[in-house]
Order: sequence, then C-alpha cells, then structure tokens
Amino acid sequence: MTLEDLKKLPLLHTRAIAAAAADEETFYYLLECLNAFYSGNYGEICEEDTAYNNEDLAEGAGHVLARYKAKGKLTGDIYIEAHFDKDHLNDINYS
Repeated sequence: MTLEDLKKLPLLHTRAIAAAAADEETFYYLLECLNAFYSGNYGEICEEDTAYNNEDLAEGAGHVLARYKAKGKLTGDIYIEAHFDKDHLNDINYS
C-alpha cells in the first residue's frame, strides 16, 4: 500500500468542514492539508503515531491518521484519517 493508493479511497467530511470550505482561504488551506497527507506529512502527531501510520501502509491494512492546526474559518484542528485494506481497495463502490 502506498500513499498514492490512499487517493483512491472515498473522501468524507463533516458539515463543519464543508461550511468552512466556503471561505476561499480556508478551502485552499484544506487542500494544503490533503496534499500534505498524501505526501506523508501527517502534521501535528507524535513520532509513535507516525511510525504506526508507516507500518500500516507497509502492511497494506489499517489506518493512517493526521492532524493539522486550525486556520482561516476553522475553529478546531483538522483530522484526516484513512482506513484501508489493500486486498479490498478495488472493491470500493463510488456510486
């Protein structure tokens, strides 16, 4: 499993994120966070969690968690989490 594979997973968000993204500055900040996530920069997490993220990616099953500081219209930190199993990655139904 690679970080590139994570881009194939559905992207879900809360109503608060959707509302905050209506602000252009916040929208672009959210894109920055996603790009960081897909690049292996997990933001404000400890070294132990980073190691767990990397282990789960290497094993092809588990989850990756990231946390980024609030900015713009956001009132709380941004969490991005992906749950995956490489054996079922192609079974995802996007309809």
